[in-house]
Amino acid sequence: MTDLDDGHLDIVGAKARRSRRLPLTDQIVEILAVCDQRSQARFGAHQTFFVSAAGTPVTAAAVGVIFRRIWDQAGLPRPTAGRQPRPYDFRHHFAYANLERWMGEGTDVTAMLPYLSRYMGHATFESTYYYVHTSPDFLDAYATIARESQSLLPEVGFE
Repeated sequence: MTDLDDGHLDIVGAKARRSRRLPLTDQIVEILAVCDQRSQARFGAHQTFFVSAAGTPVTAAAVGVIFRRIWDQAGLPRPTAGRQPRPYDFRHHFAYANLERWMGEGTDVTAMLPYLSRYMGHATFESTYYYVHTSPDFLDAYATIARESQSLLPEVGFE
C-alpha cells in the first residue's frame, strides 16, 4: 500500500511475511505519483502499487530481468566472473552507506542500529549487525577508536 500524500510506502508481508512502512523523499513521491497515474490510466484500480505491463503484480524474477536490462542500457560493465549485480545489492549498499555516514558524522552507530534494523525489515538486530561486522571502513574506524581510548583505562596488573 502506498500513501503518496503522506509520503510513505508500506511493504506488506515481504521477507518472512514481515511488514514495515518506509518514508519516501519528495523526489521519490513525485516519480511514484507519475507511475501511479500512468498505471491507473492504463489498468484502472489495482491491488499492488507496482504492476507489470500486463497489469499483474510485479514478481521478483521480473524485477531482476528489468534491472539487468537497465544495467546494460546504461552501459555499466558486468563482471566476467563471479556474481552478477542484483537489485538486492542496493539494499546492502544502503546499509553500508548509512553506517559510513553515521561514522563520518560522529553519530553513535550502535544507537542507530535499531532504526536501520526496522527500516530494513530485519527480525533481529543480529541481521543488521552483520553490516557492522563486514564493513571494512567500520572496522578500521573501530580500531582507531579502540587504540585512542586505551589511554583512558588504567593498566591492570595481576601480581
